[in-house]
Amino acid sequence: MPRVTVIVPIFNGLSFLPSFFESLRSALPEQSQLILVDDASTEPVLDAVPEMAGTQAIVRLRNDRNLGYSVAVNRGFRAATGEIIVQLNTDLLLQPDSISAMIDLIEREARVGIVGSKLVFPTTGLVQHVGMAFGTHSKPHIYYELPSTHPLCEKTREVQITTGATVAMARRVLEQLGPLDEGYFNHNEDIDHCLRARQHNLRNFVCAESVAHHWVSHSGPARFAQVEASEAAFWSRWGSCYDVDLGRFVDEALDHILQDAPHLETIPFQVLNLSRGADEPIILERLGRRWPDVGKRVRQFRQMNNSSDRLWLPLLLPHWIVSEPTPFIYLVDSYRELEENQLWFANRRRVVDDELIVDLSAAVLHTSEVCWRHD
Repeated sequence: MPRVTVIVPIFNGLSFLPSFFESLRSALPEQSQLILVDDASTEPVLDAVPEMAGTQAIVRLRNDRNLGYSVAVNRGFRAATGEIIVQLNTDLLLQPDSISAMIDLIEREARVGIVGSKLVFPTTGLVQHVGMAFGTHSKPHIYYELPSTHPLCEKTREVQITTGATVAMARRVLEQLGPLDEGYFNHNEDIDHCLRARQHNLRNFVCAESVAHHWVSHSGPARFAQVEASEAAFWSRWGSCYDVDLGRFVDEALDHILQDAPHLETIPFQVLNLSRGADEPIILERLGRRWPDVGKRVRQFRQMNNSSDRLWLPLLLPHWIVSEPTPFIYLVDSYRELEENQLWFANRRRVVDDELIVDLSAAVLHTSEVCWRHD
């Protein structure tokens, strides 16, 4: 019996499959069972599979019609014989230790349910996934687009939920949880599985030593065909069965920045609230624990009618604010919304020494840490 089974659902992707399989070849444990499930691709994807030296067996399966991620993975589950079951998307570039690091964590920790990986955007080197949290009816990726080398992104941590792009679990866990719910179509089946693991008193993790680059959602229009229905199904099922834990990750980020710069805790910040998301009360409550009166010093400039992914502060704020001697915390949906404000922050540094950016992914940065864009 192979010790590890790796299941790869495939729907098209000939442009990136060769790179994926090349990376898989270096990451695949010896004597693994490799199961490839072609979910009715319109491209000859199984012909792109190279020789995989060291595998005990390669199983090729094909669905007659496109049935979605859950059905494809479940077909792989039924054919799996390994003691450890790994699921992989194909829009990945795996680091050599990505699979073995997840297996090591399963064997090292107690009551492990589902283990995911640290995922990095290949285009920017910024983080796509080091875990997910629950906000107010939201499921944000924590520390989204922080540099992959940021200390918060190099920490293995227990989480409620992790993305399904890379997943590892013991066979006994799969037997407890059962198959993926085929009522979802390419969306939320991974999160559903994680919450089922928690119902069984199991612990889910993101393993920071397991690293892959992730192109994200490259399986074509079918990837998003049933997102609204899958969201409705998820929240109707799990809407009262999760912990709102985004604040925990805000605390972790605040601890990190205040450990390096403890004087920040004595600064009477005002908050400039430019956020749009529903989770801003969670962030403000956590800021209030560090700066007890900050809730009385929130200035509302929420960008509810602004669809831009860049916030140009000189055009959005009253002109006199740039010269105010009050240090600010800028609350935004994503810290990268403020990247194109080089002049604003150069002028602010002439007035105050320290300002912070906090976003709804729980990232907390000193304004000097942000790489201001010049394009």
